[in-house]
Amino acid sequence: MKKVYLLIFLISISLIAEGKNPLESPMFDTLIKSIVNETNYVFDNQNIIIKVPDFADNPVQVPIFVDGTKIKNAKRLILITDYNPIPNIIDIKLYNLLPIFSTNIKIAQGTPLRVLILDDKNIWHIGSKNIKSNGGGCDISSQISKNNEFEDFLGKIKIQLFDKDNSTKIKSSIFHPMETGLVFGTTEFYINKITLKTNNNLLAEMSLTQVISENPRFIFETKEKIDNLTINFFDINGNNFNEKIEK
Repeated sequence: MKKVYLLIFLISISLIAEGKNPLESPMFDTLIKSIVNETNYVFDNQNIIIKVPDFADNPVQVPIFVDGTKIKNAKRLILITDYNPIPNIIDIKLYNLLPIFSTNIKIAQGTPLRVLILDDKNIWHIGSKNIKSNGGGCDISSQISKNNEFEDFLGKIKIQLFDKDNSTKIKSSIFHPMETGLVFGTTEFYINKITLKTNNNLLAEMSLTQVISENPRFIFETKEKIDNLTINFFDINGNNFNEKIEK
């Protein structure tokens, strides 16, 4: 009997993965095959909360918020967009972070936003939300790089820690142009790696792309309370910007 239930479960997963995409797009199948095994995911808008504006009228600063805490023991969190010229946003290894994340991104046009969360059974859960916009955010060069004091502020970091019942919310930002390099006459220049540590223990490490907005702001949340944090931002020019905070 157990084998029958297992077979039904596996068949249901396969059916969901094959035919229940809530936001069909011609790019999705190609993108998903580059990240996960096509039979190893389920569409799961019930357990993944995604918040985006009703209409993103500023395509260079589109706020997004993700909460996948209903998926227990999540190991990895990936965000992608179907129609951006650079579809990948961020890939987070959740060593001791909850699958909660917020930032601002650039979008070239209206696009589905996909949130992929890997559970402890190595099944990917995919949440989908449509971002409506006139677009154009990937074709605008950074404004802060034109600031006369740009070099003085580059890499300046802010961190705040907020205690919750059993966790700590982390808010952090950094002064950086996050230049896409897609605008004629510009060169790509962006943060491509972040690490979070407490007491020399790695909380998370992540890789990101230039579609995250300039002067990026981030929200994370830990699985357990922490009283200190060290954050490192690495960019593609070899810079390592870091800051430590203690309560």
